[in-house]
Formats: sequence, structure tokens, C-alpha cells
Amino acid sequence: MKNEFSGKLVALTNLQTELEATMLMDILQQEGISVLTKEAGSGGYMKIYMGYSIYGETLYVYDYDYPRAKEIMLALQQGSEEAIHLEQATQDNVFANADDFDQHEVALIEQREEAAGIPKGNSPIPLIAVILLALFLFTILR
Repeated sequence: MKNEFSGKLVALTNLQTELEATMLMDILQQEGISVLTKEAGSGGYMKIYMGYSIYGETLYVYDYDYPRAKEIMLALQQGSEEAIHLEQATQDNVFANADDFDQHEVALIEQREEAAGIPKGNSPIPLIAVILLALFLFTILR
């Protein structure tokens, strides 16, 4: 039977930001894997002095948890890479060029204006600008 604190600590990975390290630590802890973090190099001093470290953080797990932790980490990395590739492929298919994107954005704005009851081509912004300009000129010329 393994004791929670028996075993040797081994380095799992070095992550560049505290956010990445915290997210991975939380996921591993939810899976029942004990995790220890340590700033790499003189990162601890830099973190105190500057608020962040350029050296990143190293995550450590016990040797008996290492295979499962590595599997979880790789699955997360693979899942995020697949999501990025899927998102890029979707964007590439939808917007082949900047004109397509502009047309899509204009259509969305027109749909929102129509849903809000604003007649097409009659934006209240020019009228508001004219009123503000008139008030400004009135206060200056007084």
C-alpha cells in the first residue's frame, strides 16, 4: 500500500507561466495526484521582486503517479492542439479572405440593428454627433 507521501519526487514538466502551472496542478489534483511546484532557477526571487518569473515553474509528482500524470498532461496538450487546429480550419473555411470577414461582420451588425428596431441606414450616431457639436459651439460662442 502506498503512503501519500512515500516515493520519490520526479519532475513532470516546466511551464512558462503561473497560470499554466496552476491549471495543470488543479487538474492533476482533481485526479488524485499530489503535485508540488517550484520556480525554476532564481525564479522564486524574481517572483518576489518583480511579481513574475521568466524561468517558469516546474511541477513535480511522486514517481508512482508519474505515468498517469504524464498521460493526463499529454491528453490535455493533444486536446488543446486539436481544438486549435479545428478552430483554425473552421475560420479558414468560413473566411477565405478579409472581404468575406467584413461582409459577415456587416451582416451581423445589420441583424442586431434590425432586432433592436433601428431602421436600415438610419443610425442615431450622426444626429447625436450634430447635437453635441451644436452644444459645444453654443457654449464656446456665448
